[in-house]
Amino acid sequence: MEKPKLKDFDRVLIVEGYGDLLFYAEMLESLGKHKAVFIQKFNGKTDLCAQLEVFITPQLLAEKTHIGVVVDADENPDGTFSSIQAAIAKAANQKVPNAGTWTDGNPRIGIFIAPDPANKGEIETLVWRAWSADRANDAAKGHIDTYASSMRAAGFEAKSREKGLIGALLAIRNDDDPRLGPGARTNVFDLEHTEFAELRAFLSVF
Repeated sequence: MEKPKLKDFDRVLIVEGYGDLLFYAEMLESLGKHKAVFIQKFNGKTDLCAQLEVFITPQLLAEKTHIGVVVDADENPDGTFSSIQAAIAKAANQKVPNAGTWTDGNPRIGIFIAPDPANKGEIETLVWRAWSADRANDAAKGHIDTYASSMRAAGFEAKSREKGLIGALLAIRNDDDPRLGPGARTNVFDLEHTEFAELRAFLSVF
C-alpha cells in the first residue's frame, strides 16, 4: 500500500511523534475522518516547536483548508499553548484564541493541548482517565495500581505516571505491540468515552 503524501490532502494534523501518529490515526478513524487528514509527525515536542514555523509555509497555507496541532501539556499547559500559539501567529498571521479551538481564517488553524487545556499531563493521561473511569475496568485498574506501587517501593518509578500505567496495561492486553496506538486499534480503549469529548470535538472540525 502506498504511503500517504502530504500533497494529496487538504487537511493536516501535526503531532509530536510516531506513537502519537498511531493513536490519532485511530481517533480520526473512529470519527470517519482518517481518509481526509494527513498526519505530520515530528521528532518529539521540542522538534515540533522548533520546526513549526518552517513547516507552515505560505505554500502550505495556500494549499490546505485545515491545519491542526496536537501537543502534550506536560508540566505546563498554559506555556505549551502560548508557545504554539505564538509560532502559528508568526507563520500564518492567525491567532488561535484558545486551546481546543480553531480560527475562522483560510485555512482554519487549531490547537489542542492534551490531556486538556487546564491540566498537566499528556495524551496517555487522557487515555488512562477514560479507561479507568469505566467501572468494568475497576478490578484490572486495582491490579495495575498495586503493581505500580510495588515497583515504586522497590525503587522504580515511571518518568510519566500514566505512560507507565498504560504500558503495564498493554503489556498484558496487547502484548504483540504494547503501544498506545496499536492498543486503540485492538479496542483496548473506548474512543467514544465521554472523557474524549473535547478531543473528539476538536478533531471533528476536520
